[in-house]
Amino acid sequence: MSTAHVRALLDHVATELPRESWPHWTEGWPHEIEAGLLDAAFSARATYGMPTTGVRAVITRWRDHRAAPLDDLTALAAHADEPEDLLAVLNNRQRVPGNYTTKAEAVASAARSLTELGCTTSADLRDDEAQRNALVAAPGFGVATWECFTMQLGVRTAGSHQLVCDFLGEALDLETPPSAAEAEDLLAAAAARLEITPATFTHAVWRYQRAQRRVAGAR
Repeated sequence: MSTAHVRALLDHVATELPRESWPHWTEGWPHEIEAGLLDAAFSARATYGMPTTGVRAVITRWRDHRAAPLDDLTALAAHADEPEDLLAVLNNRQRVPGNYTTKAEAVASAARSLTELGCTTSADLRDDEAQRNALVAAPGFGVATWECFTMQLGVRTAGSHQLVCDFLGEALDLETPPSAAEAEDLLAAAAARLEITPATFTHAVWRYQRAQRRVAGAR
């Protein structure tokens, strides 16, 4: 990919997801599996908000309650049988898609299922069938929840990688999306120009493309 491709990509980004208004210019929640799970749950069909509102406000409340690094799912799993305390801490009673239960209850249930498989910290997370099935078994959670959860922790799935490649293909008006190697080179080059990490750039792009697909699917 040429310098012209990088320039065209940055122009597209500046138009579609400018850094001053797009709230997802972060690396996600690396090394914080609790925050990643909360994000995946509470960002579903909800306004993401800014640092002190929406999803990040929920995570901040949990962080203040924990007063510890957010990388141990047993803390959330402890609320699986009696989620009222978790609901009170998070101060958010949003319900999952389908209205089966609250997002807080689903988070606690998924956390317990994952810990039972030995997935307790971010270092334990893998894109494998057993862990994915454990999470999507929680009422109201699905493959999109899994994709969001893993992306927050820097674990790329085939689906999340395809979304990023599709964005690059659309941004550069390519007949076919770039290969995996070409995509990584483009992401790294664009991130360097923006003076951010490739993980931050990839996360922002993935969030944007995911939102666009969701809007298109609702039409």
